[in-house]
Amino acid sequence: MEELIYGLILFAALILGGLFVYNGIYVSTVYFIGIFPIIIMLFIVSYIKRKVYFSRLKSEFISNWGTEVKRKRDFNTIRKVFDYLTKENESFYIDDQTFSDLTMDSIFSLLDRTITSPGEEILYNMLRTPCFTEKELIRRNKIIEAFIQNDDLRHSVGTELLKMSRKKDNDLPSFLWGDVTIDTSKKLLYRILPLLPIIAVVLYIITKNFGFIIFVPIILAINTIVHLKTKQEIQNMTSYIGYLNSLIVSGKNICKIDKEEIEEYKEKLKELDKKLSPIIRKTAGVGRIEGTSDTFEEILYNIFLIEENKFYSAIKHIEKYLIEIKELYLIIGEIDALLSVASYKCSNKQFCTPQFVYEKRYFEAKNITHPLVENAVDNDILMDSKGIVLTGSNMSGKSTFLRTIGVNAILAQSFYFVAASYYKASFFKVMTSISPEDNIMSGKSYYFREAEALLRIVKEDCLKVSTLCIIDEIFRGTNPIERVNASAEILKYIEKNGALALVATHDLELCEIINESFQMFYFCEDLDDEGLKFDYKLKKGICNTRNAIRLLKYLNYPDEIIKNTYNRIK
Repeated sequence: MEELIYGLILFAALILGGLFVYNGIYVSTVYFIGIFPIIIMLFIVSYIKRKVYFSRLKSEFISNWGTEVKRKRDFNTIRKVFDYLTKENESFYIDDQTFSDLTMDSIFSLLDRTITSPGEEILYNMLRTPCFTEKELIRRNKIIEAFIQNDDLRHSVGTELLKMSRKKDNDLPSFLWGDVTIDTSKKLLYRILPLLPIIAVVLYIITKNFGFIIFVPIILAINTIVHLKTKQEIQNMTSYIGYLNSLIVSGKNICKIDKEEIEEYKEKLKELDKKLSPIIRKTAGVGRIEGTSDTFEEILYNIFLIEENKFYSAIKHIEKYLIEIKELYLIIGEIDALLSVASYKCSNKQFCTPQFVYEKRYFEAKNITHPLVENAVDNDILMDSKGIVLTGSNMSGKSTFLRTIGVNAILAQSFYFVAASYYKASFFKVMTSISPEDNIMSGKSYYFREAEALLRIVKEDCLKVSTLCIIDEIFRGTNPIERVNASAEILKYIEKNGALALVATHDLELCEIINESFQMFYFCEDLDDEGLKFDYKLKKGICNTRNAIRLLKYLNYPDEIIKNTYNRIK
């Protein structure tokens, strides 16, 4: 319908133009009366189309609110902003080993209901850079709760973000923070080529030399070839500049949302909009997809190199206000990230607001669970200047409990909520050594990787902020005598230097050596005719039972193996 109206407008314009030529400046009023309803109809259709589009976006946002978003995530792209920001400052962040040990990629995916590329990138960055003051956490939580409580606010913000949407393989951070250079040597050429056909027509009018008219289609053909070739060369750059346009428009529109809960963002966005608004005009049409516009617009873009000229015109302004664009990127990303967390918190799980103490090495939680475990068994824990050594049989829940503590400590210091009924703790740098792996390519053994992982914990400065170090099966990759004695000395060292350690081990000898410095807790299981049963409840003391052979029997290993193994142990 809209295409038909555009066609009628163009046809009417041609007739009107012909009348101007034929009658000079006198044009029949009847033609104006005829074309006016068409123009009105065009505006009405455009208005209705926009209203339907915005209504669809709002409905889409409402239907997805509070639900997990399962989609394929490219973490190499998602982590780009985090990687760039960590190079700009030296503050503590959750390192790759810890992020992997705690399966934080899965935690991110659970939280990630973001709508835009900046949103998912900033959400990831927040999980990797925990806060060490409560003021920032309270500020974030205030925004999260506002999104939960105020339907109009979240619908308005969510709809604006959906207009921007997510960009596949988003490379805009590489342009903003990276070392992307743009060749502007052809800029003058792109300015001259579109003028040549116009100059040729003017020369024909002046000289009446028909040769100039023959020159016009040749130049237009050359311009089209140049456009197609250049489009391929700068496709990636025009793509993310086109996305930058959407970013600035989103900032401008969020400024117009009349909600005091996001006033702090609106003030910043208004200041940025004053400087960045010209980029919207300069970048309009940059990054457009060929074939999506009407034929007339396609022809204009091809023969007059409109996109190329807009691109190079925009680059200069973008480079001038690069700092402001980065700030805008981070603000839009943060709004989307906090909206995403609000959506997650609406999923009716058990959460509590953490309490923080500024004494070092204190951790207390009640009914704490792992966010990824369905129907998880909750536990209580208290570490007051003394760490914990966990013993227990295989599959009894030690590793899951270690991850439970680490994950919740990060959530508490990132988004001010914990999967527990009560949480009171110091601010911690969370560091782990749970699952270091052999590195075949570098020739590093399992023990070597363990030693490397532990060394970074040993060297971490605990002077201002204590380290919560979580270790599973310390030095399992070497012989028992060296393992037990080296482990004891490492644990004593890190405790003495201000860290709070939570360690799981099968070495009862280790428990005897460090019994005075650490609290002892364990997990265990029952074995009946139906098999092994685990209650996953934390108990005080040391577990003296083992279930490795019973597990072999449960899995129907040959009786000869089971019997001979028991005989060897005796």
